[in-house]
Amino acid sequence: MVPVQEKVGYKTFAHRQQSYKSVFKSIFSVTMNFSKKVILITGAASGIGKAIALSFAKLSARLSLIDINFENLNKVAEECEILNENKVFKVATNVSDTNNVKEAVTATVQEFDRLDVVINCAGICDMNGITGENLIENLGKVLNINLISHIAATHYAADELIKSKGCVVNISSIFGTTATKNGIPYAVSKAGMVHFTKCAALELAEKGVRVNSISPGPIRTNLLDNDFKNKEDINTVFQNFEENTPLKHLAEAQDIAEMAVFLASDKAKHITGIDVIIDSGITLRKMK
Repeated sequence: MVPVQEKVGYKTFAHRQQSYKSVFKSIFSVTMNFSKKVILITGAASGIGKAIALSFAKLSARLSLIDINFENLNKVAEECEILNENKVFKVATNVSDTNNVKEAVTATVQEFDRLDVVINCAGICDMNGITGENLIENLGKVLNINLISHIAATHYAADELIKSKGCVVNISSIFGTTATKNGIPYAVSKAGMVHFTKCAALELAEKGVRVNSISPGPIRTNLLDNDFKNKEDINTVFQNFEENTPLKHLAEAQDIAEMAVFLASDKAKHITGIDVIIDSGITLRKMK
């Protein structure tokens, strides 16, 4: 008796399964390959920004890294160049000045003659509440870096992003949508990021540009480490976070980087105007 697959000319199940795997692998490699893409990342010298830079480097992207810390920026660039044969373009500047942001975007376009993705990640923390002694003094600085610099980067990059049908990924925080004590400048700046994302997404959608944001929960980075007097304090804080998290574990910078890569890829071509919360369920506690 002749097997059915030979009668109808089909491959065996095993052959078809292997063929499907090859197709899926091919689709994945195409949609997640950034070899012809130029990615501009602010706050790229440490923490989440560094993780994002390294993740794009692994996918052959051409990188423009922006940060105020020249020494760390060079170190991250060197790590990226080990992963990627492309030379990394670096701009050491203070993004709290929008003129510096404009110059960084302009220099990036001059270097690569295109721009495909903007990752707005630069940020600082501030622990002042409404009665805080330094609230007003620090408010402008936090808003300038955490919000206004990102609006500026998107504004100055918009024409190039329209040409390339590119996208923007903003790094916000769960405190942009969840109230917190003693962190008004930071929380307000991140709330602004979430709403800016939606407004920019609506405006740029008809021009083929996507804009999304990611709101991480507590992530252990140097940004938070610098706000604590000693390592024991921050270890205690993060242990408490982990114990009170529904999933009993916290996300890391690499988790945020992987989501940023996904949102910047063709796999997310139908996604715009959303805020992706990555917090292991912490904000669910607020909904009880």
